Amino acid sequence: MKRGIWFAVAAGVVIAIGLTLLALPRGPEWTTSSPEALAEFEAGAEAQSKVYFKDAQKHFERAYELDPEFVIAKWRYAGLLHDENPELAEKFFDELMAVDISGLNPRERFFIERWRANRDGRPEDAVRLLDEYLERYPDDPQVLSQKAGVAWFGGDLEEAERLYQHLLEISPNRVAAYNSLGYISMMQGRFTESEEYFKSYRFIAPDQANPHDSLGELFITVGRYDEAEESLERAIEIKPDFWASYEHLALMRMVTGEFDGAREIIERARAAGMPDDALFQLDCLANYHEMKRSMAWRRILDERDSECVKGFRVGFAAVATHLAASRVGDWETAYAIEDEAAGMLLTFERNGDDRTTLLFRSVISHMQGVRLAIQGELGVAEKRFGAADDGLTYMEAGTGRSKLTNRLLLVETLLAGGKDADAHELLAEVRSVNPAVAEDFEDSRFRVLGLDRG
Repeated sequence: MKRGIWFAVAAGVVIAIGLTLLALPRGPEWTTSSPEALAEFEAGAEAQSKVYFKDAQKHFERAYELDPEFVIAKWRYAGLLHDENPELAEKFFDELMAVDISGLNPRERFFIERWRANRDGRPEDAVRLLDEYLERYPDDPQVLSQKAGVAWFGGDLEEAERLYQHLLEISPNRVAAYNSLGYISMMQGRFTESEEYFKSYRFIAPDQANPHDSLGELFITVGRYDEAEESLERAIEIKPDFWASYEHLALMRMVTGEFDGAREIIERARAAGMPDDALFQLDCLANYHEMKRSMAWRRILDERDSECVKGFRVGFAAVATHLAASRVGDWETAYAIEDEAAGMLLTFERNGDDRTTLLFRSVISHMQGVRLAIQGELGVAEKRFGAADDGLTYMEAGTGRSKLTNRLLLVETLLAGGKDADAHELLAEVRSVNPAVAEDFEDSRFRVLGLDRG
């Protein structure tokens, strides 16, 4: 890590001890008549900041039970409850849409009003409320963090980066901002800078699992697998139910072809109490990674109607099935999977889910590239792989691997079209990110798609 960043991190922590924020709402931070409920809520907020969502849910639930009029506790609890019990969460949401918020403080009113605007399908009002609040209270770290997140997931990475850096200037103890900055750098392939941010996060919060997990993801993406394993195992040692680290360890084993090792990780997660749906997805990933690596195209197609593939429940399984269909010339299945993805894309677009919309556009472009390349339409395939590459980033281990894979299939397509110079230039770029991935591709003799060399 650069000396300047270490100094800034250490200085920021010292400054935070005596830091007094200006331009913040006055009065109690949260509106409740119960000190016990407030203590539970604050414990939940701390757990949430550590990415310990299950722990946070329990604390918010208890805060709401202690004070059923504690609006923000109910709102936070419902948000975390939604995946586990959507019916109850929706009941709470309906009640929150109608609750009187005139007695709440300005920040609490903002949270509920902005949430209502988004739930009502009024995104313009949500943006206006955010800007108006920060115009009045420009140094409120909780809301400034929201604005940075909006910029990030809206694709304005430069603005998001500026806002997160400003957030650290006014509130150095909000160390999760280092995590966000690390992922933003990682998305853009600035891996050295990303590592510095993640290590800053780990330096300040060494007893939290998430900074170790984030470093593990980075190390997987760039092929530093021994360091990834050490970091992810440390995350699990700190918090044995930090499921993301089991998932990343298992993924690392899969992409390196160690399938027995991947299943050992899955069994460890099972014994530790990982939820059934997460275990199901890991089992699917292990099976489809193994079948794809062995090019067992017919076996993959025999599983066409499996629960792994249906509805893109596990995206990798569906994409692997599309590749298998294209490899054996089963165009009906290949087109059907593309059509299914296009239908899902429309739903995401209607719901305003920008992040998933961008991902599914890339998935569709990638699958079109696969099919077109195998059908001999090399020029059009190059464009589709290029479009997929534009939409994919190196953020997170799974999407980073997808981007590298897409680029390698473009290399194979360029070689088939006789564009050797372009192919080797792109392969050198892949090698600069993850040498192990490039070496594995070379060992396959550049024949994942089975194209003849031009």
